[in-house]
Amino acid sequence: MSQVVRTQITCPRCGQRFTGIIEQIIDVGQDPQAKQRLLSGQINTLTCPSCGSPVSIGTPLVYHDPSKELLIVYMPMELNINQQERERAMGELLRRVTEQIPQEKRRAYLLQPRQALTIPGMLDMILEADGITAEMREAQREKLRIMEMFLQVNPDQWPAMVQEQDAHIDAQFFQLLLITAENAAKTGRHEMAEGLIQLYNFLVQNTAAGREAIAAAEAQERVIQDIGAELEALGENMTREQFMELVLRHAEDEEHLQALVGVMRPAFDYVFFQSLSEMIDRAEGDERNRLTRLRDRLLDLTALLDQQTQAVLKRAADTLRVILNSQDIDAAIRPRLDQIDDTFLAVLQANIQAAEQQGNVELSARLKLVLERTLAILRESAPPQIRFINEVMAAESDEAAQELIATEGARFGSELLDLMDAIAEDLDANAQTQSAERLRTLRRFAEEHVAR
Repeated sequence: MSQVVRTQITCPRCGQRFTGIIEQIIDVGQDPQAKQRLLSGQINTLTCPSCGSPVSIGTPLVYHDPSKELLIVYMPMELNINQQERERAMGELLRRVTEQIPQEKRRAYLLQPRQALTIPGMLDMILEADGITAEMREAQREKLRIMEMFLQVNPDQWPAMVQEQDAHIDAQFFQLLLITAENAAKTGRHEMAEGLIQLYNFLVQNTAAGREAIAAAEAQERVIQDIGAELEALGENMTREQFMELVLRHAEDEEHLQALVGVMRPAFDYVFFQSLSEMIDRAEGDERNRLTRLRDRLLDLTALLDQQTQAVLKRAADTLRVILNSQDIDAAIRPRLDQIDDTFLAVLQANIQAAEQQGNVELSARLKLVLERTLAILRESAPPQIRFINEVMAAESDEAAQELIATEGARFGSELLDLMDAIAEDLDANAQTQSAERLRTLRRFAEEHVAR
């Protein structure tokens, strides 16, 4: 099912025309991540390539969640089309949704789609189906209104506002603040994103909830450092017996146990739990109870971590499946750039390898095309400094790279040198020492041509 459409868009601010990609079908059965993109306001909000302004696109939209038997249609009033054209457009979208559902799985709700008059109305229907009540939604809207109040005044008035709104500023407020800032950045509202981050930093330092969050984070960091130091002391040749002793030392310490599982999950394998069970069988009384509680807690922690890992892998696999099955690969990749990470690329590479081993030439070629286009779009989407470094590294010779630096490097300033240092470290961390050394050599040349 084609879920994306290329269309010509005119920026309402600068008048520039550009080709954009819009989505008209949000089918969470086909693309589970689409729901979050819709709820966070990322769908059909584009950034003008000329002036950088966000552009919201009014387009017919269908939302389908088969697990909740929820089908919602939305037709923006600003399209200014007659009733017959509206019905035809929505009928076509609904037909495309239904066609993808096997006959035996079609249910009566598909014949009675719910009508949303506005996008916020559609979002309310979706959240209601998730069990999020009107009261809960209103509480979240109140927090958003408070954020807007902070942004509408000069920061020197923030201390007084904190006194007035302190009851609303809690852990949920901070979480919502970061999510809103991230969504603003993704949809091209960079000034708003910067203001929200500035507000976040201020509130963290100047509210009770913020100070509690800092204290909790610092305590967690100290625990991780403690575990790291203990593991480092045991060295690379740590035995199973030594690791077991380490775990037993922290048997009554929940924070340290969580850190151990997070850092050393592979060590908590079948042999480890078998050894722990044998210790339980030999123990008596309180010691037996203590070891049994430890085993049960470790099983819970490892199961939870494994579930989280599987969820990340499933999300990457779902994203790959949607892109792979799209007629227009580029159009499928661009709205999902925030889902393209190391896990996605690892899943993509694993699928390429599996297809090659199975001799599936057609699938292998398709997957390689997805990889090629993904990397190309990531390069296009990177900040100008990153794109420039990529161009320098891709130069045919060191002389050509140096000429590029000499002629264009100065416009990036000292930030270019900092980025070259950071990328060289990343290359080292990924065992690409030859590329890292070449980049450092070019960085030394760049330092002579880039003003600090």
